[in-house]
Amino acid sequence: MASLTVPKITHPFDVQVTLPGSKSIALRQLAIAALTNEPTYLKGIPECDDTAAMLDCLSHLGVAIQGSHDELVLHGPINLTDDVILDARMSGASARLLIGLAALRSGSTTIDGHASLQARTNQPLFDTLLSLGLKIDSADHGGLPVTLRGPMTINGPIGIDGSLSSQYITALLIAIPHINEDVQINISGQLVSRPYIDITLSEMKKRGIQAAWLNDTSLIVHSTPYAGGSFTIEGDATAATYFAGLATLHGSRVELTNLGAMSRQGDYRFFEIMQQLGASVLRDPTMTKIKGPTKLKPLGTLDMTEMPDAALTLIAMAPMLPGKSKLTGLSSLHHKECDRLVCPARELSQMGVELSTTDDSITVQYINPDGLGEHHLSTYHDHRMAMAFSLLGSCTGTLTVDSERVVDKTYPTYWDDYRTLNVSA
Repeated sequence: MASLTVPKITHPFDVQVTLPGSKSIALRQLAIAALTNEPTYLKGIPECDDTAAMLDCLSHLGVAIQGSHDELVLHGPINLTDDVILDARMSGASARLLIGLAALRSGSTTIDGHASLQARTNQPLFDTLLSLGLKIDSADHGGLPVTLRGPMTINGPIGIDGSLSSQYITALLIAIPHINEDVQINISGQLVSRPYIDITLSEMKKRGIQAAWLNDTSLIVHSTPYAGGSFTIEGDATAATYFAGLATLHGSRVELTNLGAMSRQGDYRFFEIMQQLGASVLRDPTMTKIKGPTKLKPLGTLDMTEMPDAALTLIAMAPMLPGKSKLTGLSSLHHKECDRLVCPARELSQMGVELSTTDDSITVQYINPDGLGEHHLSTYHDHRMAMAFSLLGSCTGTLTVDSERVVDKTYPTYWDDYRTLNVSA
């Protein structure tokens, strides 16, 4: 694929950006629609590789899908008996949700994907499903391809390790209302990304499901059929971090027209971090405006355990921030599309940035952008590497991304939206 040199931003900008719909919310709503007897009407589904993969898989599972991404109508429920083969492509979230749906089926479900997805483990989820009676044939490390045959049988509380990914828990949560009994989930290990579980609970509540935290490590799901209806997907908070970061670095203004203070997405808290750096933020229920500072403040030390996807944005910003920036709580980054701790550290080091890492942290020293020479960035097939490092490229004009279209996974129009910043007065 063609490479792209990130255009340098040379003057302040004042723009409006309509973000793609939240991938996290969209994939959850699509999975729920697959278990619903009534029609589901969805507006604002992001048009990207991840949602395309999910829609294709649901179609193979027997869900009737009409319309376009702007407005979709889905008629469930899924076929529970026929053998199916599904391609999750590069979508880890879709793969985990599909594993949860497969656990309800008596027919065999084979799930495969891109090599980068095959390398990601699902072992904690497989271990739980094995204990619930599923037959599972997978790669040794718990990766794809996998063939599952159920259905799962629940006789009491379910246990699952939450230390690698919250997606395992989300997969169980969404599948469980199909079981005709109340179910408790007990989470072991140091839970990562709890806000993503809260998103799941919020989307389930919209469909009439009562599911809630009992305490910090246990959830209860009450058995109720999912309701159909009409739902609009709000803007993606992780995508918002790129524009919030760009406005902050360049003393500029961005209004995000479809993401506001009512959001339950954990990465919406990224705006609070930008305020620590000196930015000002105006919020209303459906819109957020950010104005960057005239002078940046140091970041210091920050725990990113609950915002792992936003952590990469901060890692890429860190060389432009005053003093020394330390991000902790990053252990889950090793299990993303690429190793989002090792890979960005490697790229920054090659650019001449002074840094150090541990297994769950990175410390980055400020460097004058004029001291950064030309660099050909390896994205490792990871969309967020390209978008996050565009912030650094915006300050240098010398950063070339190895694949312009890697962003298609979640945000195909990212470079178009980025260019509106560069040309605006």
